[in-house]
Amino acid sequence: MNPRPRNPIAEFALGPSYLLRGFGLLSQPRLRRYVVIPILINIALIVALVSLFGWQLDAWLDRWLAGLPGWLSWLETLIWWIAVVLSTLAFCYVFTLLANLIASPFNGLLSAQVEKLVTGRAPESGMTLAGEMADGVFGELRRLRWYAGRAVLLGLLSLVLLFIPLANLAIAPLWFVFGAFMLSFEYLDQPMANRGLTFDNKLVRLRARRWRHLGFGSLVTLATAIPLANLVVMPAAVVGATLLYLETQGDALDAALPADRPTI
Repeated sequence: MNPRPRNPIAEFALGPSYLLRGFGLLSQPRLRRYVVIPILINIALIVALVSLFGWQLDAWLDRWLAGLPGWLSWLETLIWWIAVVLSTLAFCYVFTLLANLIASPFNGLLSAQVEKLVTGRAPESGMTLAGEMADGVFGELRRLRWYAGRAVLLGLLSLVLLFIPLANLAIAPLWFVFGAFMLSFEYLDQPMANRGLTFDNKLVRLRARRWRHLGFGSLVTLATAIPLANLVVMPAAVVGATLLYLETQGDALDAALPADRPTI
């Protein structure tokens, strides 16, 4: 029997709630020790990235725009705003990718603990702890390669759209949608990797609920750009993504959940 079609708008609207629920679970005593390390990594990365790039953004934009030929002067204001938006998105994505690359072994442990807290069972990947930690790092590197290939194509499309009036307004939204899906993949990978799923199987599961995942990734992207809030976005997103995965994998899993699991 074919599954009932899902309303994309309703699915998208459900996505952000998982990040909010993730924030709410961070105070659980059984999760605290798995949250501290990701937060410390976030603090170190934010200080490093802001020191390297943040204070120089205006100066870089001014120097770059000063080199525009006169016949493109009408694009100056538009290019400035697009550059600001894309720079903010780039900060969110670079920060998240680096943070997850460094913290991937700890995020996998956090996701497993969330699942144990909610279902009473720890996920089984069939690997040793050392194997799971190594798989987390290598999985992150493979995702980076996958992202890079698609980012290059989107960059070429953006270059074409830049010189087409009105169509160039789509550049920032396109990058936002790409980034939201990318961040959704980043965090949903934790519960999937804990089950030993292959890369291709992970993509199948992501696409099966693409609208809900896109809604989740959209709020993660916005939250990452908020000072102070971004310090705890990574562990909250790992928790939220684990809840999202558990609740969207079919009736068989839902039926297996114990009746006395905590209400979240």
